[in-house]
Amino acid sequence: MADDKLKQELLYMASLASKYDFSKMEVVEGILRLENERKILDSVFGRRFKSRIFDIAAGVSVDDACVMCGQPAENHVICKHCMSTVLDSDYAKNKIKTKQRRFKLPSVNIQPVVERIKGLISKIHLPKIEFSAREKNTEEIKENVSGFSFIKIFKYIALVCLTLILFVQIWLLYLWSSIPTYNPVVEAVVSAKEATPVTSAEEAMAQLAIDFPEEKGYTITYSREDSDYVGRFLLEKGDCCQEIEEQLTDEERYDYFFTEPVYIFYISNVDELSARIGMAEVNQAGAILVMGSFNDGRRTDCYYKYR
Repeated sequence: MADDKLKQELLYMASLASKYDFSKMEVVEGILRLENERKILDSVFGRRFKSRIFDIAAGVSVDDACVMCGQPAENHVICKHCMSTVLDSDYAKNKIKTKQRRFKLPSVNIQPVVERIKGLISKIHLPKIEFSAREKNTEEIKENVSGFSFIKIFKYIALVCLTLILFVQIWLLYLWSSIPTYNPVVEAVVSAKEATPVTSAEEAMAQLAIDFPEEKGYTITYSREDSDYVGRFLLEKGDCCQEIEEQLTDEERYDYFFTEPVYIFYISNVDELSARIGMAEVNQAGAILVMGSFNDGRRTDCYYKYR
């Protein structure tokens, strides 16, 4: 277990060194912030790595020794030999996975169960009791009544009760099968437009107005420019950000964590009978994330990739 943990740390460090520029303080701060939450790099190599990248970002003079083997490293952190050894190892290759995540609730098909119950009901035959006064005289009727024992009556009553119980079960099964229709799974709405790069909040608002026009009752209000997770804008259209984030591995969180500037807007559509409100985020590449009741998503409290 300890050996796997060390391999995981070495792979983290090599991956970060191959992807990011440690001279930027915001990159190092993002790594250290995530490290404080996850406690991933706790070996002697991990502590050297954290100390080295912080010194580089802070402008402190550092040597060129590789934090893994001690040989000279061109990037002042990890040498090329260690980098290729770790990234080309069998352990690293087994960790590389490409997955398409879709979250769909399984549909419940109760038709075979209903058909089977109908078949069982069709096999139940109640006894036919016929009384024909025209064909029997009074004495014969008395003999039939006296021969109609208590046990036969009990059997008939039990059969009727079991039949009623069966119909009650069928009714409950029907109610259970209809429950999902009260809150059906609805796919998030996505835009048919292509993403168009923007350079200002005004251009971002103009792109939102294409899908949420004023003539249809929508009001778009600019809020602020802020930072958001880069990984959210890399999702497929219609994917829920929160559902994807819950499935991320520690290695994937490094790529998902770092932030970039986005424009944030409020969107509303209010009339006499209803009110639809939400938020939208637009990055500089023109990708749009939306959250709220106007998007018809499965959840209205998290963002969906819209465009």
